[in-house]
Amino acid sequence: MMEWIRKHDILTRVLSVLVAMMLWLYVVENNDDDTTKTYRDIGIQIQGLDTLRENGMTIIDGADTTVDVTVIGKWDALLNVRQDKLLITVDVSNITAPGVYELQYTVGTNVDGARVADKNPRLITLTIDRIINKSVPVDLKVTGSVPDGYLLDDNYVVSPTAVEVQGPESQLANIETAHAAVDVSDLKQTSTMKVSYTLLDAQGQPVDMSRITVEEAAVSVTIQVHKAGVVPLVLDVTGIPGLPDSAVTYTIDPANVEIKGTPETLATINSINLGSVSLAALLAQGQTEVTLPIILPNGVTSENAPAEATVTFDFSHLEEKTLQIPVEQFTAVEGYEFVTQSLEVRLLGVEQAVSALTTQDVTVTFDPAKLGELAEGEQATVTAVVTCGADDVVVLGKYELTVTPAVVEVVPEE
Repeated sequence: MMEWIRKHDILTRVLSVLVAMMLWLYVVENNDDDTTKTYRDIGIQIQGLDTLRENGMTIIDGADTTVDVTVIGKWDALLNVRQDKLLITVDVSNITAPGVYELQYTVGTNVDGARVADKNPRLITLTIDRIINKSVPVDLKVTGSVPDGYLLDDNYVVSPTAVEVQGPESQLANIETAHAAVDVSDLKQTSTMKVSYTLLDAQGQPVDMSRITVEEAAVSVTIQVHKAGVVPLVLDVTGIPGLPDSAVTYTIDPANVEIKGTPETLATINSINLGSVSLAALLAQGQTEVTLPIILPNGVTSENAPAEATVTFDFSHLEEKTLQIPVEQFTAVEGYEFVTQSLEVRLLGVEQAVSALTTQDVTVTFDPAKLGELAEGEQATVTAVVTCGADDVVVLGKYELTVTPAVVEVVPEE
C-alpha cells in the first residue's frame, strides 16, 4: 500500500490541495474589495391592500411589475444573498383616490454586509381605480321552438331582472347587459330553471371578469308552455286566517276548456280566471259548492265550453268543536270582576288539532280601554277577546262578556 502511495505521489497531491484551499480562504477573509451582483425579474409585494380596499380602491395595473436589483458587498456576504429572499415592498395604504401613481419601493436583502447598490426601475407605477357597484339589466334570449302541439308564452319571468356586480369603475363602465340564453326546443310544460349569464359590452363582447365580482352567478327564468288551444280554469281563493291552505281543497268542473283563435292570441292566454271565493264566507253560509260564469277572453271562441263552471269545496279535513270555558279560566283584568260565569266557544281547525283541544288552550279576556267608567255595582257588556293557542285552529263567531267593577275591601283601622 505504501509503495502504491509513493509511486503515485498521493501525499504531495493532497498537500497541494490543502494549501490551495488555505490560500483561497485567506484571500477571501482578507479581501476588502466590494463586489456586485445583479438579480433580475424579482416580483414585488404590495403592502396596505386591506386599507386600500377600505378606502374603496383597487389596483388594476402594475401589480405584476418585476424589478432588477444590484447588491454590493463583500464576496462572502454576497454568497448568502438569494434572489428568492430579496424582499421588494411598496406601500399603497395612503392612496385614497383613483389615478396613476409612481411609488418608491424598498429592497430588503436580509444579509449583513450586503446592501443595495442600484435598482431598476427606480419607481413602481401602479394604476388605481375606484371600486363601485353597478346594476346590470338581464337580457334573455330564447332559442328554438317548442314541440308541435304546444304554445310558448313570450311573457318570460326573469328574477332578478338586473344583476349586481362590483369592480373597478373603468371596467364596469364598459358593461351593458347580462346576457342569458335558454333553449326551449324540448319544453312541454312550464319550467323554472337557473340560467348562467355573461356580462357583455356595448359591442356584445364578453368583458374581462378578472377583477369583477357578482352577487349571483345565475338568474331564475320561468318559461310558460301550454298545450295548444286548451287552457285551465283557475280560481282566486281567499283562505281562512289561521288555517293552512291545504286544509280545504276544491275541484273545478270542467277543469279546462278548449279555445280557438289566432296563434298570436292563443299564445297570450295562459288560463281563464273564474273570479274569487272566500272560504270564510262559504263556511258562514254553509256552502260547499258555487257556480261561476266562464267568460272567454277577447279574440277567442269555444265550440264546447259550457257557460258556467261548478266549483266544489272539500271541508272534510276540518272539524268544529265547542268548549265551555269556565270563569276560573278567564284572564283577570285588574279592577274588574266577571259577571259571566262561563263562555261557550266554537272552534274550527284541522281534525288532529281540534281533537286534542282542551279548555286550557282557549284564552278569554276583554280590553278595559274600550270600557267607560262604571259605578260600584254597575254592570256592562263588553266584547270578549277570545284566542286559541293551538296551531291550525281558529275561533268562530263573536262573543260578549258581562263585567262589573271589582269590590275593594276596606280593612278598618284598629
